[in-house]
Amino acid sequence: MSALLMLGAGLAPATANAQTTTSITAGQPAITHVSALSPIIQIILGQTPSSIPQTISFLNGAGINQTYLPGGAVATSNNPFFDTTLTTNGRSCFTCHDPSGAWTISPPQILRQYLISNGKSPLFQPIDAANCPNTPGATSNAVNKFLTARTLLFERGDFRISINAPNPLGPQSGPSFTTFEGNTPSAFNSSTAIPQWVLTVKRDPTGCENDSTYGLPNNLVSVYRRTMPSANVAFLNPGARGSTLFNIMWDAREPNLENQFVDATESHGQTTIAPSTVNQTAGANFQFGVFAGQINDFVAGDLTGSDGSGALGGPKNLFTSRENVPQGGFFPPNSCFAPESLDGVNFCPGIFAVPDAFTLYTAFTSASGTIAGRIARRQSIARGENIFNTRRFTINDVAGLDDVLNRSVGGSNPPGGSTSTVTGTCSTCHNNANVGNDNFLDPKREGIMDNSNNTNNALPPSLDFPLFAFYCPTGSIPFFSNPITSSNCPGSIPGNPATCDEFDTTDPGLGLADGECEDLGKMKVPMLRSLAARAPYFHGGNVPDLPSLVNFYNTRFQIGLSPLDKADLVNFLNTL
Repeated sequence: MSALLMLGAGLAPATANAQTTTSITAGQPAITHVSALSPIIQIILGQTPSSIPQTISFLNGAGINQTYLPGGAVATSNNPFFDTTLTTNGRSCFTCHDPSGAWTISPPQILRQYLISNGKSPLFQPIDAANCPNTPGATSNAVNKFLTARTLLFERGDFRISINAPNPLGPQSGPSFTTFEGNTPSAFNSSTAIPQWVLTVKRDPTGCENDSTYGLPNNLVSVYRRTMPSANVAFLNPGARGSTLFNIMWDAREPNLENQFVDATESHGQTTIAPSTVNQTAGANFQFGVFAGQINDFVAGDLTGSDGSGALGGPKNLFTSRENVPQGGFFPPNSCFAPESLDGVNFCPGIFAVPDAFTLYTAFTSASGTIAGRIARRQSIARGENIFNTRRFTINDVAGLDDVLNRSVGGSNPPGGSTSTVTGTCSTCHNNANVGNDNFLDPKREGIMDNSNNTNNALPPSLDFPLFAFYCPTGSIPFFSNPITSSNCPGSIPGNPATCDEFDTTDPGLGLADGECEDLGKMKVPMLRSLAARAPYFHGGNVPDLPSLVNFYNTRFQIGLSPLDKADLVNFLNTL
């Protein structure tokens, strides 16, 4: 994508309730004047508006995405989500949760902020925007050095996440060597004080993993991940790990939004003073009241049913698909799949109901495009929805799916190296109705940039990410076997290396957070709403676009999608 096109993504606004429109002439005075009137322009310019309107819409590559606040417009003054005084580096939550990017931030918004601010926006703080805080050029004003120090941010939309990782091969004393929060003993790990695995770094392109301050020598690991959207979080629910463990982050390490608010303020905001309980609650409650979704497709037109089509897209329909938002709480589960359904027969046959009537509705008017073209696109979207909801295929060797199901009905963990198959659909894992996250079994390992699924070679590790090796007791990783003899294996003594399994990955996910080998590579199943507004995809921005995402799953699970099937699925996903 060209720099100009990336800059333009999200620049052309659609509507904001009760906003005055004014033509813009050249020059900063005109921009300043308009930004004072329009929250859309303020957001585009990287400013915080005085309020977020009840509805506000932005263009993206597929159409128009809209934010809806059921409680009405929200004033940003004294709202901790927008409060830069809670941090020491000029940031707020709003810095990285941008409505023009469906309440996350992606390369188009990142490049736009760079060009508008000349790199001075708090977004670019070296602590997490740079590949490593002390990377040469991280604090430079020279364009080439500045950008080179932030390649993962600009190219993939990734921020550096620093996580404590007690290193059995390194120093084991002092405050940096800590226990794992929430770690529970397993059949392979009876201790909660140290990880089950031994960790080494095989490749360090950022230089951060081997750094004495930010790396493994100081019991720290850097992983590089996309910002999760702060919209539609009211649909998140605790999964199989427990009633108080919500799957909020990619690695599911946060128990609730309040705790996440504290950690984000301290890590990304670089403050040593935790937000008050009042601010934690208010920051969480704001997110509970934000809904986002696609309301228009450039070819298919309206997705909300306002033209009489019967379509059910957009954030207002998403909100009203439930009775009410609980005050300060989550929606109750709304899924068609129960953990005890082991045979795969009842896996969510109709999880999405966005364009249902498109194949039947033809009596519409159009200001752009041809009626025939619009009908054809709506028919394609409907076919894609049907594929998503009903096309059955074999889901093989996904840790966090059938091994968790098996234990939920009294079984045991499958031995490492075993194989497993479940027959399901896309909605097997994306089973929360009309939202598409996983309500029950999250998180999962699918073989994204690791060595757990080399037979299909769906998405091998990329050279721009660090590569870690985790040495685990033989058989401790479900559906995985890679036996080696190494002095790094648990149980080795000098001169007598042990045998174990070596798991290689660019991001260990939940297994890094809880110290368990069985959880290595497991990641949250993300919500699918607003996909068109937030490429690239997966936790590390590992695929650039929706066709690449569909190709990954087609290869990974050997679904057998035809070129038309793939195009239909992409067209459907763009409407969410």
